[in-house]
Amino acid sequence: MTRRLVASYLALAIVVLVALEVPLGLTFARGERQDLTRRVERDAVVLATLSEDALEAGSARLTTRLEALVQRYANDTGARVVVTDARGQLVVDTSPPVSGPRSFASRPEIARALQGEIASGVRHSDSLGTDLLYVAVPVASSGKVHGAVRITYPTSAVDRRVRRYWLRLAAVGGIVLLATALIGWALARQVSRPLARLQAGAAAAGGGDLRVRVPEEGPREVRELAEEFNAMVA
Repeated sequence: MTRRLVASYLALAIVVLVALEVPLGLTFARGERQDLTRRVERDAVVLATLSEDALEAGSARLTTRLEALVQRYANDTGARVVVTDARGQLVVDTSPPVSGPRSFASRPEIARALQGEIASGVRHSDSLGTDLLYVAVPVASSGKVHGAVRITYPTSAVDRRVRRYWLRLAAVGGIVLLATALIGWALARQVSRPLARLQAGAAAAGGGDLRVRVPEEGPREVRELAEEFNAMVA
């Protein structure tokens, strides 16, 4: 009986923990990813503003300055930055997989940015073996799009924070379950021990021993039952 009572306490505690901790974990993960998206989108808009003069003028000197600025940002954040002109041709790439001119016009996020829209999302990189957050924004002035800026950022740092949060929730859940088991065991013993003694007394009385008496202890209902039993055998 004691084990069944403790198991019921644990089952109830698990249901409550799942109902509380799962939404907390999901909300934290969603908030972390949304916060990262907002920060990367803000950075992309700033870089697009700084890229405007170089793309509009097509000056080699301005392009060189833009390359240095974008590379410094990439070194500080660990992100990859791609800047294209209005046709989707590569202007700056902080981590080029191959050298030489390339076209990004076929990339969906670049195509949307060249149409004046902001594109963002998460995709898996097979070469890096991790998920990448990407944000592409248009470089525009006076209603004309001069190019696009795309930032890709690995989500591994956010994933680590989310995993640590889930581990903390699991640790809290483990402590709660342990406390529930200990308290539940003590409560169950308060109920089961008097009932076990009452059962033993009933067996003795059934065997003809009318001198048997059981302690009147435990919850009120059990005490009343013990009193009735003692009165009966008396």
